[in-house]
Amino acid sequence: MSKLFRFSSVFSLVFVLMTMAGSAAAQWKDTGIDAGVQMAADFAVGEQAKRAKTTVTLNKIVNAKDKEPKLGAREFMLCLDATVANAKIFAQAIVTMDQYSNLRLMGWSKSTCGNNPGGSAVANTPSVDGFTPNTKYKHVDISDAGADLAAQNAVQLQAKKTKTTITYNELLKAEDMERSLGTRDFRLCMSVATNGKQGEALALVAVDQYSNYKLTGWTDGKCNTASADGFKTVSNSDAGMMLALDFALDKHSKEKNKDHKLGKVLKAESMGMLEMTYRICFTVVEEGETETIEAVVTRDQYSNHKLVSWKHSNCGK
Repeated sequence: MSKLFRFSSVFSLVFVLMTMAGSAAAQWKDTGIDAGVQMAADFAVGEQAKRAKTTVTLNKIVNAKDKEPKLGAREFMLCLDATVANAKIFAQAIVTMDQYSNLRLMGWSKSTCGNNPGGSAVANTPSVDGFTPNTKYKHVDISDAGADLAAQNAVQLQAKKTKTTITYNELLKAEDMERSLGTRDFRLCMSVATNGKQGEALALVAVDQYSNYKLTGWTDGKCNTASADGFKTVSNSDAGMMLALDFALDKHSKEKNKDHKLGKVLKAESMGMLEMTYRICFTVVEEGETETIEAVVTRDQYSNHKLVSWKHSNCGK
């Protein structure tokens, strides 16, 4: 082997290692909504719809971040306002684009990233590089007159905005930021009825020093408390959960060499953001018998699933 060849090989190895190190150190940076971002967002929505076997519609791109391009390749972190199976959500998607414009969805998770487009999400949410949680909220007693009035105004404003009938039942949980010049910023979990259907909603309400109310965020769904182990209730039709459940059914059926047909989802919970853990209570038909099962499934940032546990349970009671 010639000295020139050995030198060339060493130089190439050093260059590759430096490139890898530089890539690892790259940080997310805000980027405009250019053609690449739009292409990545459209791809993420379409790919997630295929994976979850449901309808996913992109409403708008709330926020977009990118890493330093490498040899023409890009990596996006997107906060998307989307509709999944007729339910509006915010989703965080990680999409890579190589130098030939081939796209790959590396991660998709339900998120609070759109509750504050400026970069803060709902407090006590795991931190994700680029969307930092807002931890300034403090507990407020539900008997607080200001919180109750803010909740009533939030319902009126949301009803007017969506042209639906929303009835305020009661305040379940209230938080407020540190007051500044007489202003207040509430995060409220409420029991409401939307077009006669009972449920819960999380509202973000800003009140200025002149008592003018502005609804800055509204999310339908369970919001009262997380369980002691960190799991939070999600919709029984949540796209990510259903994808995890499909994986669990297929995996367990192959392991036991028996067909397991899904009955219905009784309860669903999730924990995490880019890396997710789902705890799902559901019924299955196994050899003609209906059984209630509780399964735990994890999903990493590359959308790889793992069936952690499968057990017969009374979780539906």
